[in-house]
Amino acid sequence: MTNNELLDQEIKNTRSGLSADRLDMSFGEIISMYERDEIIINPAFQRLFRWDNEQQTRFIESLLLNIPIPPIFVAEISEGNDAGKWELVDGLQRVSTVLSFFGELKNLPEKNNLTLTEGGLIRVLENYTFKSLPLKYQLNIRRAVCRVEVIKWDSKIDMRYELFKRINSYGESITEQELRNCIFRPQSNKFNDFLKDLAETPNFKKLTSPTEKQVEQLYLQELVLRFFALYDVAKSDSPAKDKINENISSYMTSYMKEVIKDETFDYSQGKALFTQLVELLDPIGKKVFKGARNMGPFSPNIYDIVMIGVALNLNHYKTLSSDDLAEFITNIKGNPDFTNLKGAGIASNSKERVAKRIELTKKFFK
Repeated sequence: MTNNELLDQEIKNTRSGLSADRLDMSFGEIISMYERDEIIINPAFQRLFRWDNEQQTRFIESLLLNIPIPPIFVAEISEGNDAGKWELVDGLQRVSTVLSFFGELKNLPEKNNLTLTEGGLIRVLENYTFKSLPLKYQLNIRRAVCRVEVIKWDSKIDMRYELFKRINSYGESITEQELRNCIFRPQSNKFNDFLKDLAETPNFKKLTSPTEKQVEQLYLQELVLRFFALYDVAKSDSPAKDKINENISSYMTSYMKEVIKDETFDYSQGKALFTQLVELLDPIGKKVFKGARNMGPFSPNIYDIVMIGVALNLNHYKTLSSDDLAEFITNIKGNPDFTNLKGAGIASNSKERVAKRIELTKKFFK
């Protein structure tokens, strides 16, 4: 087969993995669907409504001036009690702005009834609310048309993930974990809720000391997922390099997909393991996940080493005093074999470095 034939085949196969419709709808129709619970803005995502008043004002101003706006993307759920409903995937800031302005945003009443600031083109918008806006302009906003791209949930999961990742790379930034939660939500609310539950463990928050933005962007949920994904590799008899064939971010996505697909994940056992781990490490404090000298910021690489190493031999390390465990971990972190694998930025998460760190962790913690 020639290169051109291979190219043609791959393009056709990939296209077949997508199923989408395109509609033009008014914001009034979208609001009505939202009121009838026909379009879902999941509460877990509503807290990600990040636009400030100025950004929201600029959007309302665009609707009043008939300035073209980007499309929104929704996913049509194909199974379960919500079959046929839409779940908002991209366009959260825009749709939430309109709902807030009309006083219809659920679960976030404090963000309802937006008061506009000075517009970029219409300065006298300042201090207007929906109720104080003349009726003809209220109707203008209700009748403003928005392009809606409808993605079918029965499309291939991998292709949907790539699609949404590309969509969001052009607009409001979204993290890898926000994408995972979004893409896999219809298949497994259970696993998403599991990650969220463990991420909110008080001891875990103390150990990781996340910023407010990191909490908002689901970083702690990503750390929980990261632990279970790499622990699954570490406890296997196979070499880590045979299981990890992609960078850590992609591997976590593949792992999450597999957990949801085979439905054999032991939630009670997983929760017990994670809870015992953070309780054991809690007396050491947040220095446990810092660099070789117990200084600097939180290190995901050190987090991997400590969490996995202790988890693999939990019963043994539970017999040590907190001081002895802290000293042992400090010595491990300072081992030249680990520091040579540190790398920087993306390089530290390459499949080769991650696999080698896991093998060394198994060796030194055994």
